[in-house]
Amino acid sequence: MLSTQDTRLAKTLTHYALLISLLVGISLPVGYTLTAYNDLTKSLSFKAKIKANAQADLITTLPDTWMYAENRLQGVLSREPVRLDNEYIQILDSEGEVITSSGEALTGFTVQRSYPLYDIDKVVGNIVVSASLSTLYKNILLAFVLGFVLALLILLVLRLLPIRALQRISDELYTEKERAVTTLHSIADAILLFDINGNLIYLNLPAEKMLGKSLAELQGESIADHLQLTDMHTGFAIDSALQETLDSGTVATCNQRSMLEISGDLKIAVEERSAPIFDQRKKLIGGVLCLRDVTVARKHLERQSWEATHDLLTGLINRREFENRVTKAIDNTIDNGQIYIICYMDLDRFKIINDSCGHSAGDDVLQQLSRIMSSQIRANDTLARLGGDEFGLILECCDETRGKLIAQALLNAIEEFQIVWEKQIYTVGISIGFTAIVNDSFSCKEIIGQADSACYWAKEQGRHQVCQYKESDIELADRRSQTGWVGRINSALKDDRFVLYHQVYRSLTSDDESCLHLEVLLRMVSNEGEIILPGHFLPAAERYNLIREIDRWVINKVLSGFHLLQQIHENKTLIVNINLSGLSINSLDLFEYIKQKIIEYNIDPQCLCFEITETAAVKDMHSAIEFITACKEIGVKFALDDFGTGSSSFGYLKNLPVDYLKIDGSFVKNLENDAVDRAITQTINQIGHIMGKITIAEFAENQSIIEILDEMGVDFAQGYGVCRPIPLFPDNNLEKG
Repeated sequence: MLSTQDTRLAKTLTHYALLISLLVGISLPVGYTLTAYNDLTKSLSFKAKIKANAQADLITTLPDTWMYAENRLQGVLSREPVRLDNEYIQILDSEGEVITSSGEALTGFTVQRSYPLYDIDKVVGNIVVSASLSTLYKNILLAFVLGFVLALLILLVLRLLPIRALQRISDELYTEKERAVTTLHSIADAILLFDINGNLIYLNLPAEKMLGKSLAELQGESIADHLQLTDMHTGFAIDSALQETLDSGTVATCNQRSMLEISGDLKIAVEERSAPIFDQRKKLIGGVLCLRDVTVARKHLERQSWEATHDLLTGLINRREFENRVTKAIDNTIDNGQIYIICYMDLDRFKIINDSCGHSAGDDVLQQLSRIMSSQIRANDTLARLGGDEFGLILECCDETRGKLIAQALLNAIEEFQIVWEKQIYTVGISIGFTAIVNDSFSCKEIIGQADSACYWAKEQGRHQVCQYKESDIELADRRSQTGWVGRINSALKDDRFVLYHQVYRSLTSDDESCLHLEVLLRMVSNEGEIILPGHFLPAAERYNLIREIDRWVINKVLSGFHLLQQIHENKTLIVNINLSGLSINSLDLFEYIKQKIIEYNIDPQCLCFEITETAAVKDMHSAIEFITACKEIGVKFALDDFGTGSSSFGYLKNLPVDYLKIDGSFVKNLENDAVDRAITQTINQIGHIMGKITIAEFAENQSIIEILDEMGVDFAQGYGVCRPIPLFPDNNLEKG
């Protein structure tokens, strides 16, 4: 016995069966008719075209009399494709008169296709192929019979499905319903089902646990009575996503800020998603609401969001967030005329603490200094750690006079800070540069760059100072000076007015003099013949992207004269050090240039060692490692120059595959009098040896320093105490061209 619902289903099946049967019964003969007729017309067109083309030679040969050559015309008509019994072929002249024909004339309904006969490009007649449609009609009739039979079979099969099968389907649907209920109970999310009025119909076990009440207690209750939702930021009550679904009949989600009040002060963060439920007539009859407890996930997301904008060590905002806020400050200045001061701050002597006391002590100092600086600024000001020992500060609604007072207060507070480590007292200073955001400020990069320039100027003035950015005092003078050098550098490159000097190294750990290490030094010759040291022109060359061309000039000059150097230093194995700039090592084609020159001048790569500074290497560590690795694969050696001046030096050293470690001369030149510099030098040397690097001490100015370096176990010494710079090539002609 079928239920009312199953009876409706049986009627529906009958309707579908009739529809499908009707479609099959009509589509089969109609489809066959169209296909067969199309095939017949294509066949006739093809025959007409082939036979017309076959007549082309005859027409071309006898352009005026071809229509009288009936035997030849008939011969062509009888060839492939052959005429069928129900086909009739005619050749007509240009006036439509029959010239000749093949086959018997057809009676009844026919179909015909023609193709023109050409004498070169002139139509002189037509081939007409006709066929009887009687056979096609018979086949169409047969197709209608078959379609009717097939439609009847389909109707019988679809309509006479056993009632038991329908009952089995009904049982299976019931089973699926039970499975769905069980599945809902096993889902971790809370699932609640409501009618069109928002009254609860069903909820699963996780929903009972979340709300603290059972289905029996809540069934028929209104959603508004038991889902107390508030906004996590404002605390105001908000409607559930289900209410939107019941109003609009669409899927709805929460605003990602929903908090569900369970009882008293207990609240949990939830995500809502609701979907409408329709009956068979597409009428909205209710909705389902899914609630997910995201308290832990939302806290984790908030932590990630915080970490994306803050420095993990100090808790201050990071560089990216600092730049965002500077950009907003610029917009506020332009829109509302608000006044902002931007400070760029760099700690002085912090590296000594890092290297002497360790990074953990350095981290502790940064945290303490962050708290000290935070205590000296106002509540609406923004302090940021920009990286390493650099900090940024945004002073809101602050003029230049007030900004300078706050900066001076920061400087004084840090001056009083001390750290005691192993009975040693260490202090730090800070250099502060600041600039004002004015209405004609253009970009965040320019504003921070101005403050950074002022900070650099403060360091140049003796460190632990406050310096205000002024275009005329700092950057403008610097730019004018460097711009003047651009023309002189280009002229020197054009006229080949660079010369090479060198210094040799002294081995402190070996008496073997068969190997000679020397470093190539660059000089410029002025138009008046004066020798200009690189410190005057290299900053401008780097700033205005001329350094790459200079580096290549040096590489080519050294390698082209390398065999002369071998003759000068006879019976010695040469290792020649050439300095490279950071811009050069980031050039995509520098390695290929070096390899090409090595092959061109037939140089042993083992005799070459390129020097890069620590600052240049860490600026783009990935590019530096790729370049060094590629050069080392062909045998070229590498030295890391000025080591110890950058931040996190030893951390970077582990990743750089260099052969030599050059200890920065700022530590070496004071070894006789400064215990801290001596400790730093010794530490760098020891760690360099542990990492398998050969150490070289720069600025070995006298014999006393050399002896101290020897006691430390440094491998090589370089400086005026070993050798003053002398020309690389004694032949001036080689130097100048």
